[in-house]
Amino acid sequence: MRLTKAIARITAAAFAAAVTGCAAIETPATSAFQRLPREIRTGVAEMVIERVEPTVSREEVLAAVQAQVHRETLCFPWPGLWLDASNRRNFYYARYDLMARDWGPEVTATSRARMQEFVDLGFLVARERPDIGPGVIEYALTSEGAASLRGSPYGGDRPSFCAPSQRRVVEVTSMEWGQYPCGSLRVRFNHIADDWPTWARTANARTRVATTWAPVGVEAEGAVSLNRQWFRQQTMPGDIAQNGEMRSLCYDASAQRVVGEDLELGLAQP
Repeated sequence: MRLTKAIARITAAAFAAAVTGCAAIETPATSAFQRLPREIRTGVAEMVIERVEPTVSREEVLAAVQAQVHRETLCFPWPGLWLDASNRRNFYYARYDLMARDWGPEVTATSRARMQEFVDLGFLVARERPDIGPGVIEYALTSEGAASLRGSPYGGDRPSFCAPSQRRVVEVTSMEWGQYPCGSLRVRFNHIADDWPTWARTANARTRVATTWAPVGVEAEGAVSLNRQWFRQQTMPGDIAQNGEMRSLCYDASAQRVVGEDLELGLAQP
């Protein structure tokens, strides 16, 4: 285009053809690549957090909030258990016989009831193993349980089943730009559950859902702050789908890492 403009006697028709040709060369992948922050494109940074632009559409904001709500979970921590070591992935052997001997029958009964609730929720399948011991129960993770498990019973973070909210964002009610702990755009919205989450199969789980968020069919208020997050890609520009997504990002500058988010779903019901 610069060379074309340098030619003094170019005709209008030829100029129009040159513009059309340039537009054809600029593919969607190239355009998307050019949206990446300069620090990402030049390889200076692995990740960049940007402020949300004032021209962002309400539809994109609603989609970003829905994605954030989809990632929100309700967690159910495991009780204390006496587990035998297992060389089978996703299988756990609870020694209730040894627990009753050393921890007492009350603690043992409470832990066993808690694990049974996980079975009722569809996270585990239980099977008695008298071949190992008189009070041994084998617990196997279901596919839903494996997807929801956080932490490990063998050390590190305490194991919990964290199940998705499955709530729907009804509408965005306000958008305010500023400087917030986890973003530059503060969004308020209404959300609802059209039905109980598929994993909430017990009365206790449904009570927790209703008291943590809101009962089924009742709209509740929510709030979250958003920024854009970009990552360095080691692939061709066409493979940058999802890059630049708006997310709630609480950034710890001293540690140089994201440490959480500020989504709130438990605000007062309208």
